[in-house]
Amino acid sequence: MYEAFFSLEDPPFVLTPDPRFLLRSKAHHEILASLLYGITSQKGLMTLIGDVGTGKTTLCRALLRELPADVQSALVLNPHVSEAELLGTIMDDLGLERRGATTGELMAVLSTHVLAAGTEGKTVVVILDEAQSLSVEALEQIRILSNLETPTRKLLQLVLVGQPELEEKLHRHELRQLDQRIALRCYLGPLTRKETYRYIEHRLRVAGLHGALPFSRAAMAKIYDHSRGVPRVTNLVCDRALMTGYSLRAKEITAVMVKRAIRNVEGNRLRRRSGTRSRALAAALVVLSVGSLAAAAVAYRQGWTIRPPRSWAARTTPGVADDATTAAPVASPPPAPVAPAAPVPLASGFSALLSEALRLWGVRDGLSREAVAAWPQAPGGLPDIGAVAARHQLSATFLPETSLAELRAIALPALIDLAGADGRRPYLLRAMTDDGVVLVTPDMREIGHPARGFEEVWNRTAWILWWNVDQLPENPSREMTVPVTAAVARRLQSLGHLAPPLPVRHDGRFQEAVKAFQASIGLPPDGILGPRTTLALSRVIAGKFGPPTEVTRSR
Repeated sequence: MYEAFFSLEDPPFVLTPDPRFLLRSKAHHEILASLLYGITSQKGLMTLIGDVGTGKTTLCRALLRELPADVQSALVLNPHVSEAELLGTIMDDLGLERRGATTGELMAVLSTHVLAAGTEGKTVVVILDEAQSLSVEALEQIRILSNLETPTRKLLQLVLVGQPELEEKLHRHELRQLDQRIALRCYLGPLTRKETYRYIEHRLRVAGLHGALPFSRAAMAKIYDHSRGVPRVTNLVCDRALMTGYSLRAKEITAVMVKRAIRNVEGNRLRRRSGTRSRALAAALVVLSVGSLAAAAVAYRQGWTIRPPRSWAARTTPGVADDATTAAPVASPPPAPVAPAAPVPLASGFSALLSEALRLWGVRDGLSREAVAAWPQAPGGLPDIGAVAARHQLSATFLPETSLAELRAIALPALIDLAGADGRRPYLLRAMTDDGVVLVTPDMREIGHPARGFEEVWNRTAWILWWNVDQLPENPSREMTVPVTAAVARRLQSLGHLAPPLPVRHDGRFQEAVKAFQASIGLPPDGILGPRTTLALSRVIAGKFGPPTEVTRSR
């Protein structure tokens, strides 16, 4: 109802598990990478544990979309089934005909199919949602399914997805054989405060929002204080808050509107809980007051001075500690050389252009004059670009020795500085044409510069902001771990440079795929996944969530 009013194409906070709306936080990325690794390397039995409303089903839907083409999958959503019904449901989702009605007959059909798929080099995976509600008999049937194997690998991959009660159930004595077979255990928790803010913005952007966020900062803080980072609760409150804004014809959602939305969502339960809290607080204050008076009386008689424990000074408000960790400044590489002739214009100019680069990535909050003035600084008076980018959930990479051809291949906005008559001047390289570049000046004017002679006035350094959707290290070639390899391999496959099955290690096929990608964008095809290749890959992945296309062609 409110979509048109807020210029949205789709409802942003529906409760259905649409994988488009999945925010790939660091935890989500690690879980997806781990499960994909477990499936593609045929580990057999895996679990995903998360509390109510944390987004387990949405994560499963995203996992199904990420599976390689040679993986056959089945998703079981109804846990209230017998052993025979469980096998029949799996067969239905795999497109197999049920031949027989008993557990033994269905098991024979499923085993034959799994063995045939393994012979053809294919993998079969079964994801069982709400697995904490499976009966002990059904879980025992899953153990029997996990025995489908050859001497070298498991033929059927099983992912049990459930609430913490699932783990408690698996610890039962009668299920110890199943518990011992679990090769991979993943745990999904609530979002942090900053991740909740990103989650709200992410869903709105996916729903088609192009302008500023309708939620004020105070409104999002109120949402987190209520939801504590649980996505389902966040969705409910945000949906009601947008409805409240629509009914009031207000384009900005305030904290007062969120409070009203929370009352609407909670109903009588909130009033009952508030009454209980008030009574408990009153009782606690009475006890505390009596205790304080008694302690004061004793202290007065004995000449003591009562002071709070020293550790109290180090305490923080609940919910802030994890944000402080998230927002910790990120150490940045040395900034570009600054000529002594005009250090102040270079520093202030870089701040203005860094703000513009952040806006190109969709950042709207935290760019006021006061906020920019409070940015951390690097040596030489320049803003610490790496730390500033991290505050807005972006990464920043410093390229010390690069060329115009490499910037063309990367095709992302770049902060640079050029030599001028009065010293070095900062610019934002905004776009490229066949015969030159388009630069943005600190006063936000666009000017052209011919390609010829450009590198004579440029010191060949650049800062580039990028959206690290796969949580890759800045230079993945130094940390080619299994999760990093799996994440990059999926992207290369989606771009058509890597055929299944996906490699789990940096092998020859992986290197050839990297070379093919590099050649397609104009980078030297050396097969090394260095910073420039990573930046170009991030630009392709960002899609409509990244800055507009930066390379244009002259007509």
